[in-house]
Amino acid sequence: AGRKQQRRGWKFRENFKLHYENHINEWRKGEMGLANAQQAYIRAKGKDDPMIPPLPDGWKEDVDECTGISFYYNDETGKRTWVRPGFIPPPPPGRGGGPM
Repeated sequence: AGRKQQRRGWKFRENFKLHYENHINEWRKGEMGLANAQQAYIRAKGKDDPMIPPLPDGWKEDVDECTGISFYYNDETGKRTWVRPGFIPPPPPGRGGGPM
C-alpha cells in the first residue's frame, strides 16, 4: 500500500475509535445504561423486591420475544421504552463512595 492509503487507514481507525468511545460513553450514561442497570437489578433481586415500585397508571410490561428482555409501553400515549418508568435502581454494593 502507498503512503496515501496508509494515512487514510490510520485516519479511519483513529476517527472510528474516537467516534466509538464517545458514543459508547453516551450510551452507558444515557437511557440504555439506565435500562441495563434496571434489568440487572430486577434479574438479581426478582420482580417482587420491595425496592421496585409498581408501574404508573397506564403502563404495562411485556417481554421482547427476540431478546427476552422486558420493555414497557403505555397504550394511552403510544410510548414504548426499555426503561421502567419511575424506577432508579440503587447503586451496586461496593460502589458509591460509602465507608469501607
